[in-house]
Amino acid sequence: MILPEIRKFRTYSSRLALSNLLKIYQLAPHGFDRMFEAMNEIGIPEHRKYCAPLQALFWLIQDEKMCISGMLLGLKINKGTDKNGNCRPHLISKMEPTSEPNNSTRHDQDYSLEKILNAAWDNESLLMQRSNIYQIINRIQTQSEAEEYAFLVKRHEDLDLQSYIMDDFLKKREIFDVNDWQQIETAIDQSRWKTFLTVADRLNSPELVSYYINKKLSFRKTPASGVYFTFFDKKAQCTDAAYFAQFMLRRAGYKTFMRSVKWDDDPWDGLHTGAGIILEDGRYLLVSNYTGINSMSGPFSCLESLDQKLSCGRKIIDRIWGAYYPPRYY
Repeated sequence: MILPEIRKFRTYSSRLALSNLLKIYQLAPHGFDRMFEAMNEIGIPEHRKYCAPLQALFWLIQDEKMCISGMLLGLKINKGTDKNGNCRPHLISKMEPTSEPNNSTRHDQDYSLEKILNAAWDNESLLMQRSNIYQIINRIQTQSEAEEYAFLVKRHEDLDLQSYIMDDFLKKREIFDVNDWQQIETAIDQSRWKTFLTVADRLNSPELVSYYINKKLSFRKTPASGVYFTFFDKKAQCTDAAYFAQFMLRRAGYKTFMRSVKWDDDPWDGLHTGAGIILEDGRYLLVSNYTGINSMSGPFSCLESLDQKLSCGRKIIDRIWGAYYPPRYY
């Protein structure tokens, strides 16, 4: 399955990463096949656009995290360089000196979905040259934003500044010089985490949705704001997270549910909303159960056990499908 970085952008770094991915495959084809079989179980293969764990491995290689990439396969791989100075995977052989006590080239495979996501689902790559980032900042049109960026420049690295520029462009592009719009739009289009539908394509399984909620969202106690605004603001309470999870899972081809329970009439501390998928045998897998930390649980064979999980064992006075207080806009 072709990854979006290869199909759409075909940048120099993506071509180099693909070449290195093939080289790593050649180092351990059987181990790679076993790892890909595990990756391929995530999501619904006939419905998803691409395999998100495989993309995560591609990112590790593109970001030159060769050691981590090799550990997933049970290989000791370091960064090497070719005659042009480009990063290449370099297998440590038994014949080479090393300070490690065990100098074998093969170990047990260490792949798990959580490990590869922890290593790869972190920040953006640098999509704009440093000189261009500072040029964009120097040409900001409004004084208040120019002063704010002058403060940010003193305290943040280039990746952070790039992120601030992309976020602000999505909210208020008019503060930037019109001559910089195309460059910022191109960076947003190529970014890993800034475009809603790009991220939605990636969140194509219950495990990936739950991981994203834990990784990217922070808790806030305000009225539900809708799926896109939850994605953009990265803030949520239980209803926000439930709508977000249901949207992503339904888009990924799953049969979904949303369920709410009430144990008190207090609109904030007396109820809870969760969401998940209905399995082929009719059981309920709870995917979004967000209280500041998200946890998947189940599957539950009956609604009573599902509701007890949502209420944390409290005495339930009411229960409904959907949410008691849905967002005003989706």
